[in-house]
Amino acid sequence: MTYELEKSIWTDTDFDKMGWHDNQVYKVRLTEDLELDIDYILQWNKPDLEGLPFTFWVAPATLVFKKIKNLTFDFAIGFENGFEIDDIEKPTKENQNKWTIITQQGEFQFDCDGYEQFIRQEPFFEFGQTISYTRRNGYCLDRTTNQDNPNLKREDILEQRQKALEHYENVKKRHLKYQELKNLIKLRENNEIDTKTYLLKKKEINDHIFSYSYFLKGTEFESWGSSTQ
Repeated sequence: MTYELEKSIWTDTDFDKMGWHDNQVYKVRLTEDLELDIDYILQWNKPDLEGLPFTFWVAPATLVFKKIKNLTFDFAIGFENGFEIDDIEKPTKENQNKWTIITQQGEFQFDCDGYEQFIRQEPFFEFGQTISYTRRNGYCLDRTTNQDNPNLKREDILEQRQKALEHYENVKKRHLKYQELKNLIKLRENNEIDTKTYLLKKKEINDHIFSYSYFLKGTEFESWGSSTQ
């Protein structure tokens, strides 16, 4: 399972091909530039089965707005635990250098000539929109495209990853059983199956659902998929 990067360094000339919605920001530094350490969502993956959540290809990235001027910002709350970008607006004809970073907590506005974004590591396949602190190897504002990440070879990280993939497979199997149960109930409602066969099949399906749910209990996947989806 891999994602092929189009390129590792993106600039404002690529703006129309980029998007920062729901990108997590972990670190901000202001010098003559404005630098942000983000989890950049490269791709939203449609679920393997209808009714399950999206998965994502995400990469640690450094977003650099160059030589900014006239910076203003307004935040409703503190953002010591990170914050999410909702959108980035580029300059208009009326405001030819004015950039706006819109977040869930407030806005940055500033003038600058453009930006560069450095994809620091190979993309991660994630079940959520962020990469854990350990898996991404902490926070970083380096302008690099080959950031070293020794954590990816750690045995505990590899084991956690394997378990997550196994859980996802169980989610899909359970979801199919929910769909099977739904179809079975329809057959019974339409009198297309006799009572004995219906009850035996229903018990078999519910036993499978119970088994998958048991293994998923207490994991991030516990509530993925349901009989109502």
